[in-house]
Amino acid sequence: MAVLDTEGSIIRLSSKRAENRSEIINYILKFGKPILVASDVNPLPKNIEKISTSLGCKAYFPEVSLSNLEKAKMIKKYKDEIKNSHQKDALAAGIKAFRNYHSLFLKVEEILEKLDRVDLFNKVVERMLRKKNENIVDSVKKILKKEMK
Repeated sequence: MAVLDTEGSIIRLSSKRAENRSEIINYILKFGKPILVASDVNPLPKNIEKISTSLGCKAYFPEVSLSNLEKAKMIKKYKDEIKNSHQKDALAAGIKAFRNYHSLFLKVEEILEKLDRVDLFNKVVERMLRKKNENIVDSVKKILKKEMK
C-alpha cells in the first residue's frame, strides 16, 4: 500500500499480507479519511472497488494498465524506499492518480485560500470527485449551506 497526501508526498509505503478487507480498511483509516483509492491496472480489481466503496471514496484506475516501464519512470526517485514489486505497483498507482487530480487539488486550494476556508479542502475535493458536473464554487456554497443548518 502507498498512502500519499494531496501534495503527492508519501505518507506511508508498506506491504504486508492482509488477512481481509476490513484490516486493509482499518489500516488506511489510520492515516485519515481517504479521498481516492487507486489501482495500476484496468479494469479496476473488484477488491479495490469494494474497498473504495467501504471507505466512501472514489476509485481511480488508468485508462490502460500501467506498464513496468511507466511504473519504473514514475517511481525512479523513490527507488531507495521501495522494498518489493507490491510497493512499486502501489506507489505507481498513487502517483498516477495524484497526477490525474493534481490540477483539481490546486484549483480547490486556490479558491479556498481566497475565501479563507482552507479547512474545507477535503470536503470540497470529495464532493468534486463525486459530482463531476459541479464546479468548485458551487461545491463550497453547498458545503457552507449545510454547515449553517
